[in-house]
Amino acid sequence: MCSDIRAEQATRGAQRALFSRFLLTLFACFLLIVIVMSLVLTYQLDDQERKLLESYGQEYQRILTFESDAKFEHVVVSNPNRLIENAVSVSKETSTGQLEWISGAAPAVLPDAPSAYRLPERLWYHLFSDAPYLTLELSGKPARYWLVMDGGPRRGQLLRQGSWLIVALAVMVAVMSLVVWQLLSRTLLPLHNLAKSVDQISSGSLDAMLDTDLPPPEAKGQFGQLSRSVQQVLNRLKEAVRGMDNTVDAIAHDVRTPLSRIILTTEAALSENSAGNESEQSQQNLAAALSDCAESAQKARQMLTTLMRIHDEQVGRYPCQLASVNLASVLADVAAWYEEVAEEAGLSLNTSALQPVMLHSDAKRLTQIAVNLLDNSLKYSQPGGEITLLCGEAQDRVWFSVCDQGIGIAKAHHALIFRRLYRVEASRHQPGYGLGLPFVAAMVKTLQGHITLDSALGKGSRFTVRLPKTTEGDISPTQVQNQD
Repeated sequence: MCSDIRAEQATRGAQRALFSRFLLTLFACFLLIVIVMSLVLTYQLDDQERKLLESYGQEYQRILTFESDAKFEHVVVSNPNRLIENAVSVSKETSTGQLEWISGAAPAVLPDAPSAYRLPERLWYHLFSDAPYLTLELSGKPARYWLVMDGGPRRGQLLRQGSWLIVALAVMVAVMSLVVWQLLSRTLLPLHNLAKSVDQISSGSLDAMLDTDLPPPEAKGQFGQLSRSVQQVLNRLKEAVRGMDNTVDAIAHDVRTPLSRIILTTEAALSENSAGNESEQSQQNLAAALSDCAESAQKARQMLTTLMRIHDEQVGRYPCQLASVNLASVLADVAAWYEEVAEEAGLSLNTSALQPVMLHSDAKRLTQIAVNLLDNSLKYSQPGGEITLLCGEAQDRVWFSVCDQGIGIAKAHHALIFRRLYRVEASRHQPGYGLGLPFVAAMVKTLQGHITLDSALGKGSRFTVRLPKTTEGDISPTQVQNQD
């Protein structure tokens, strides 16, 4: 069954399939090269034989034309070596049409008349026929002579050359196959290791997957980069699963408190009412219980609503609504909204350093970010402190900061406070559920920026948001309110 095939088996099967296709292609190319080279060598050999026989014919015909038949026969008989070397025999045609050997190579037994093997009649591929002969007629005074070239020795030489060619190509194919197999093995090694790790993870439980780290890629190159990319995806998946587990645990913990309070308050009110006590005090207690239940339910509802909005922000459910925005004006408006709250808490808001900074972004998201950061600073600042709002430009980006002189955050918690429902132990006496900063981080990411924290215990905190001057894409508005 295909479903039973594991990832490592699939990658190694793919490697074998690639190698098989390579071998098939290489073998086809090998055959094609052998055939083409054989045809080329055969054609060249036939051309050489024709030129050689024509050269002999021109030389001997000149002797027959300007000298005599006896002179010609004397020349070929006295110097037969070069004729023998080239498998050429000289024969004289008798009155009966038979050939009488005179000199040169051993006479060939022609199946047909010599005229059937003349140069124009024989084609180059006839060299591999049963009668690989070439003939040339010489006109004497008055005799007629024939030069007969036997292609058999040359054909044997051609076959030996072809055999060596085949052996050389076979060795080359073997070497190339070995090299390609090694290359494929090394190139696909990161993929095999990744598949093996995925098999190990997929065959275990979810907890085993979270506790298993993928091995680092052992090779460079494109497949090594692919392995690293898949590894990053799996690591992000593991972080997402861990985050989901932590979020579910935190939700269960935080929702349990208001629900338990609702249940206890309701049971107490029902118990008092069941006793038949209908006094004015009983009615007041019942009203207080219902009010307490409504308050607890509202807190749970607010937490769940904020979690949903963070999720919507992260998945991009609401696109951005872009416009030209004066960042200093946005921060000044937010500070004006919180002036009375700051005065009641014994804090001062400083906006004197704000400078006009223009950017193309979502004004409502910028306002929401500033609201949450300022509200966070107000919660964790001591009376008599100051909260400062700053903004400016740096190259092609803009930035704004919210600085306070509050309790500060230890460096170990800097990255964790942007996780949903995470709260530093020292801040648990403050209202909220640890969702304000995660919501800020999600909105900043939507606006294609990033947020940083500079803080130390007892020395206050500075949250800085950096944004591009122009945010790309569409955006739809979200409601601007404090989410924690």
